[in-house]
Amino acid sequence: MIRQHCWLLKRVRQAAALHCETRSYSTARSCSASPTHTSLQTFLTHAQSTNLAPTSTVYIGTYYEYLCLSTLRRLSFTLIRTGGRSDHGIDLLGHWTVPSLPFPLRVLVQCKALKAKTSPETIRELEGIFAGAPVGWRGENVIGVLCAKREATRGVREAVRRSAAPVIWIMVEDLGRGSGKVRQMLWNQRVSQLGAEGVGIGVKYLPGAEGKEVETEVGLTWKGKAWGPHGDMLWDEG
Repeated sequence: MIRQHCWLLKRVRQAAALHCETRSYSTARSCSASPTHTSLQTFLTHAQSTNLAPTSTVYIGTYYEYLCLSTLRRLSFTLIRTGGRSDHGIDLLGHWTVPSLPFPLRVLVQCKALKAKTSPETIRELEGIFAGAPVGWRGENVIGVLCAKREATRGVREAVRRSAAPVIWIMVEDLGRGSGKVRQMLWNQRVSQLGAEGVGIGVKYLPGAEGKEVETEVGLTWKGKAWGPHGDMLWDEG
């Protein structure tokens, strides 16, 4: 009973702080990375009008950041792009809504648009972005998220598990033409302790030719049922 009371008290305090976080989020939105583009579509228009080469590092990095921003909406992330020269390694920031909590969790996101598989070193780099977090995203109850184009290696999975910080790994595949797909998602115990306890990961399937199931992408589950960004229970966990 005492442990339950302490847990509830902690959640109430976090909820009370949400108002301040929301105001900070509004401030962050007004200071977004670029006034010339705020979405993938507006960035593509800007890139075309300025003759920005699709092979340049700026184009590749910015494109992938916006791709992750739009794709992660299906996992209940609400994000804005902050990437720039003084971003302290933070490409996106915002909130992650989970069905186990009455308020969203704060997240800082790094996007790695690398063709090669990432190394465990990227998790250590992710741990370093907390120090440069803006007001409203500082403190212990903030999650670091790393998005990459390739699946997590064994070394990366171990680095996520061992990290003292709350860390999430998400593989966001670029399907081309502004379309992305979540192929892999994993997190450590610290994330569960912040409120993701009971949240699971499943694979969504659609019927294909001759009645065979065709894999689509990874999604969130809650108590064995798929959970959508608007709280909808969508499909059974596979």
